[in-house]
Amino acid sequence: MKKILIEGFVSVKSAAVSGKREICRIIIERSRYDSVMASKLRTGEQRRYSALLNSGIKCEFLEESEFSKLVSGETSGGVAAEVGERRFMSEEELLSVSDGYIAVLDGIEDPFNYAYSIRSLYAAGVDAIIVPNRCFENEDAMLIRSSAGAYEQAEIFRSDDTARTCAMLKERGWYIASTAKIDRARDLSRIKLKKPLCLVFGGEKRGIKQEILNISDTVIKLKYPRECYYSLPACCAVSVISFECAKKIGL
Repeated sequence: MKKILIEGFVSVKSAAVSGKREICRIIIERSRYDSVMASKLRTGEQRRYSALLNSGIKCEFLEESEFSKLVSGETSGGVAAEVGERRFMSEEELLSVSDGYIAVLDGIEDPFNYAYSIRSLYAAGVDAIIVPNRCFENEDAMLIRSSAGAYEQAEIFRSDDTARTCAMLKERGWYIASTAKIDRARDLSRIKLKKPLCLVFGGEKRGIKQEILNISDTVIKLKYPRECYYSLPACCAVSVISFECAKKIGL
């Protein structure tokens, strides 16, 4: 089994709670732990440590010198975990989602944009996120941390062909709404949407596959209050649009 190291309490807690990967061991820096537990003021951190120690997962204490050799920097907060590979949704599980809200991230090339987008989509109430297969495959630790744990909590399906997956959803009655700046795009604030909704986002450079645009029931865009020569970063557009669409379908 391939193992990776994740750092920080939020990352470790998210992995432990989600149940989407095996947690081999939790690693705690001894000196920081002793300092926190002896304090009368750091009750929040004390509760965090107690939650980890009572999680039923093997916990191991290391001295500061040994712990620092494992982690990548000084922002781990004295907590890390050795974990296995993440489990993703199967196609059967994806197609079993009914009357819901699904999002597709088709072609986002920056891993931080990708992580921030997942963070927003999970908060906006999506039931599943479709991404290209092997998307940022070896960057789990960064994705977990940058998404504030949402990468672990979200239901994610890795597709070998996002256009084919969207077509399958359309055949099953999903309403496909793509986001793009093209002639037929309509102002998001002026349209109605319905469930089950599949909302598709493209990358900043390549946009959305033409095959997906061809089967889209509608194409939407954000109307900026002032003229801008630039577009919003992908993660910002995902955040604004996903929350607005959630309101439009009654979430």
